Amino acid sequence: MKSLARPPAAVKRHTRFFPLLCLGLALLPITAAFAGTGEATAQGSRNTVSQAVTPVLQPDLTLTLKPQTSPKSLQQFTADNISKLSVAAPFTAWKNAKTEYYPLGPGTHSWLVNVLSGDQRIGYMIISATEDGGYSLSEYGAGTTGLPYSLTELRQYAVQEALIPSSYSGNAELTALYAPMLPVWKLTLDNHTYYINAVTLELLPWNPAKADAAMRAVFPAAGAVTSKDNGWTPLSASFSGGTDDPYKDISWLASSRLKAVDSGNVAVLLGSGRALAFQSPGANDTTGAPFMITGYQSWHNSEGANSKNSRTVIYAASGPKGLRYLPFALLQQTGTLHKLPDAKGNGMAYGTKADSDPLIVLLR
Repeated sequence: MKSLARPPAAVKRHTRFFPLLCLGLALLPITAAFAGTGEATAQGSRNTVSQAVTPVLQPDLTLTLKPQTSPKSLQQFTADNISKLSVAAPFTAWKNAKTEYYPLGPGTHSWLVNVLSGDQRIGYMIISATEDGGYSLSEYGAGTTGLPYSLTELRQYAVQEALIPSSYSGNAELTALYAPMLPVWKLTLDNHTYYINAVTLELLPWNPAKADAAMRAVFPAAGAVTSKDNGWTPLSASFSGGTDDPYKDISWLASSRLKAVDSGNVAVLLGSGRALAFQSPGANDTTGAPFMITGYQSWHNSEGANSKNSRTVIYAASGPKGLRYLPFALLQQTGTLHKLPDAKGNGMAYGTKADSDPLIVLLR
């Protein structure tokens, strides 16, 4: 398993240069058109990739890139899920919200959907193509900060880490990529390319070959909400109040791997003050691991939660502040889940964080 030490900060080169990146990142130049939906030809997709991915960022150039036109079927799938989620916290602000669509590379097999109240982003969805020509809900989350693909936070990171030196006078390109569970920024400065985790804003130890391999991974539709069955209904989200920092207490490393998390045991595993750790031995960099799971949201089909033939899909509230909801099934396919000791006290209400240290007692 890879070391759990926090990734080192990028090596600072020369002095900081903020204006260059600010001009380039003022609007989101994300990749490609959506492939595999049957609503655009392969040639059309390639043309859109060329237009959307590679604008040059120069001090004397102001970019004006509007959100991309998206397929009507994608818009309908998005609208249906926003309507369903907006019934309960933490998504109630999504009611009557606007949306903007940005294709994600490579290929392009996914879309970033920003959920907006006025001009402020209050949430997001990432929707991926399925092999049958439909869509699956890869991940989603609500909030105004700490969400994937934040240009404001990327600018701050670039300044802090001095990724562009003051003496730099060349060209820069920014591309948004997506592998299953891993939003990525690709920042190219002349012949040098940085790959940056677009959630935690950490440099990834990748070269182009490693990035291409990671991006070729296919998002499995099984275990996620899909457009094939529009009868899915989310129940209220549950947040445990457990720690969201995998480094705060690494005693989870000594606990056995959980064989399965499903609708029958998730409420117990993520009860008051509890948390689960996710890791992907040998592939933490390509899954964004390790991170904590501090809540969940169950989706049931239209037959109802108590129906004999009911089906359930569970999304994990993951990462810092539990803002990202990822399919539990995908977590179990790509890594391992481990129990963490209970926190002291009786747990916290939704949206709050436990303020006590965990007990040094493993859940067996």
